[in-house]
Amino acid sequence: MTPETLARVRGIIAAYLHVAEEQVGPDVPLESLGLDSLGALELVFEIEEAFGVSVPDERIPEFKTVRAVCDGIEALQKASAPAS
Repeated sequence: MTPETLARVRGIIAAYLHVAEEQVGPDVPLESLGLDSLGALELVFEIEEAFGVSVPDERIPEFKTVRAVCDGIEALQKASAPAS
């Protein structure tokens, strides 16, 4: 996970959940910050828009922590990058 991805994801999650960014640590369970299943779907839409990726529905349950979200985004970005 790059520092840039971490910073962007933390900012998105903090703004969405109306919590201080300091509360959104890499290994904090998003559920403990008040994220429920409907909120998770809405948050994924925001992340998709911010990062230009498409998160398959079956991957959403994997996004339990900020680190998992960051790792998932970076994996999706690599998978969609054109081969050089």
